[in-house]
Amino acid sequence: MKKILEINNLKKSYNNKRVLDIDSLEIEEASIYGLIGKNGAGKSTLMKLILGLVKKDGGTIKVFGQEVNSKNQKDLNKNLGALIENPSFYDHLTGYENLEIICKLKGIKKEEILKTLDLVGLRNVDKKKAREYSLGMKQRLGIAMALIGNPNLLILDEPINGLDPQGIEEMRNLFKSIVKNTSTSILISSHILDEIEKISSHIGILKDGKLTYNGSLEEYRKLHPPFISLLTSDNEKALSLLGLGEDRIKGKKIILGKMSNQDIADIVNFLNGKVDIYRIEEEKESLEKLFIEESRS
Repeated sequence: MKKILEINNLKKSYNNKRVLDIDSLEIEEASIYGLIGKNGAGKSTLMKLILGLVKKDGGTIKVFGQEVNSKNQKDLNKNLGALIENPSFYDHLTGYENLEIICKLKGIKKEEILKTLDLVGLRNVDKKKAREYSLGMKQRLGIAMALIGNPNLLILDEPINGLDPQGIEEMRNLFKSIVKNTSTSILISSHILDEIEKISSHIGILKDGKLTYNGSLEEYRKLHPPFISLLTSDNEKALSLLGLGEDRIKGKKIILGKMSNQDIADIVNFLNGKVDIYRIEEEKESLEKLFIEESRS
């Protein structure tokens, strides 16, 4: 798979305090990389370093196979799209007119405007003033401004902040559609970890400027296998038979923990005829819960 972004030994400090120290980070073509971390972990700083908005102290950043420097940053940025923090646009202009300005700045053909507005679901309001847009529509316009010109990498910092559940779902579908229907990959940060889990193929967990995990979501899940829960006709009797304490009961279920298939089979055989087993379920901990646990360690 082609690498869109490659970072090695990237370092950044402010006032002699190291805020970013990343050994390695890669983003592949046609992927969504979810970047998560507490406030101040370095997420926005990393994105700004990629775009050349702040100067790195050391290390290398490669975009589309080229190492970024002060001479080529402007040219490379033409193939990048970014929405850092809140979208900025002229609210007295229409959505179409705002994209016209971006086209002039980037040398993009105006024919791309309607296609981009269609992609983000704003084609039917392209002549409406931006000040009249809802919050979700403004977020879509910001993404359209980042997306126009078919960038190879889209960098989105907290793009779903302030959206209602319907708006969040619409954004989720939009991001998936962008990756599926274009050549664009996405680097996205969000505090809503449930959404990151739903859309990302890869994740990076930033803690105090360092990546504590960097890889596929699938591999991260393998490091945190699901746990087994059991529902019986008499949970207290089942606990006594298994020699487990009442702290294992959560709601109406017995939490057995992480077990092998053979362990589960042995427990079922042992309880057979002593209590009725209604349900055995495999449950996974949410990315949010795993992140909170990891942050405390």
